[in-house]
Amino acid sequence: MFIIFGSDAISCALARNLGRAGEETMVIDNDETVLASLKESNIRIITADINTFNIGAMPTKEVIAFVLLQRNFKDNLALVKVIKKACPDKFILTRANDEKEAFELLENGADRAIQSVEIITNALQGELETAKLKKSVLCLANVIRAAGTRGLAIFLQDNPDPDAIASGLALKRIAEKFDVRSWIYYGGNIGRQQNKTLVNLLEMDIVRLNTSDKALEVINTVDKIALIEASIPSKNNILPANVVPNIIIDHHQTDFNLVKGEFVEILPKIGANSTIMTRFLRHLDIVPDSPLATALRYGIRVDTCGFTRNTTTEDLDAAAYLSPLVDVGLLNQIENPPMSAETIDIIGRAIRNREVKGSYLISFVEFITDRDALPQAAELMLQMEGVYTVLVFGIDKDKIQLSARSVDSRINLALLLQKAFGFMNAGGHANMAAGSIDLGIFGDANDKKSLLKITFDAVRKKFFSAAGVDIEKRETPDELELMVNSIRN
Repeated sequence: MFIIFGSDAISCALARNLGRAGEETMVIDNDETVLASLKESNIRIITADINTFNIGAMPTKEVIAFVLLQRNFKDNLALVKVIKKACPDKFILTRANDEKEAFELLENGADRAIQSVEIITNALQGELETAKLKKSVLCLANVIRAAGTRGLAIFLQDNPDPDAIASGLALKRIAEKFDVRSWIYYGGNIGRQQNKTLVNLLEMDIVRLNTSDKALEVINTVDKIALIEASIPSKNNILPANVVPNIIIDHHQTDFNLVKGEFVEILPKIGANSTIMTRFLRHLDIVPDSPLATALRYGIRVDTCGFTRNTTTEDLDAAAYLSPLVDVGLLNQIENPPMSAETIDIIGRAIRNREVKGSYLISFVEFITDRDALPQAAELMLQMEGVYTVLVFGIDKDKIQLSARSVDSRINLALLLQKAFGFMNAGGHANMAAGSIDLGIFGDANDKKSLLKITFDAVRKKFFSAAGVDIEKRETPDELELMVNSIRN
């Protein structure tokens, strides 16, 4: 049973809802006229003055909770004290006008004190967020509709991960709704086995471009261009620096002063770009088919590290919406591919070449061809006892590739890498970031041994300096090596 004290509009609505849900409910107040309107099944009414009402004489054994909704704060406070004395083990829910009232009610025995102003404010803010989303979707739709017969070119971040791939696929689906043709392009490589499996199983028509000149050729053949999971042309993407995208959709931290586009949606607080795209799809009444839903759901899970990192209510809501639409068999195939020999080799080098300074760990894995193995190595190294921030880096052709992870709430990894290596060379989130640095003239060096030393010394010095770590003191912890040796033996 639920006992409600009060008979205003909120009290009556709550009583009716509980009654219709089959819950036995009692309403107590001195307003006979209002109480008479509550003569429905499962609702009992008692006309009484709360100041003289004897709670101790009531059969309270079956009471689940008391709900105190008197108009006057003092009346609610008096009821809290009386009920707490008579029924100390019963749950008491009441309302307050502000934090001061809420604090006093809780101090005197209330279990929860709901602030009316806070509820209304949150509801209004939610509606304003909906209005903001509606405006964004309308603007995006207008830009896509404006594409002529030559269609839309969708450019992903370099070395696209599942979040970028799924987001590109979602934008392509949105373009289809408006009868606009689109194509997906990327720079770098799709090296990680899960990412390759995702593209293969979805049978995606996704095109790799090797140079900015190739990207420019594509741009000259279409009416509109979109940049996904990146926001500044040439920064972690194949677009030439002087290009202004028509559409930019991203969730990474960036310098908004440098972002230019006809439609720009950058939401750094949201954990995954796939979440943003899912919101667009839902608002446009586009129900994703199983392959797209699977890709988006996987993109959210990967970018939030299984909903443990950078996860917002929007991410959880999007994941909950997508879950019934997911092809579980397809998802299992994507999540559990065989690990490549190079990935295992890179992880081994990361373990052997690590250097620890306090809670920081760096590891240079030397020459690589699979850039996507770096974040896997960084995630593994982050499990080492006493390590809270990891940087793993290697040389891929003419670039130094960086991948960093952190569980230290005092550190913003994206800003740290940008401080160390330059804004255009790094970016990401507070606890997950990456970077790519051109080797320049050093990339043509014949002496590979010297190139490795120059690279290691430069990255090591810049990273530790930006982190404020003294690199003169050398530490050689061996916990992880012992663990690996025990596994081998």
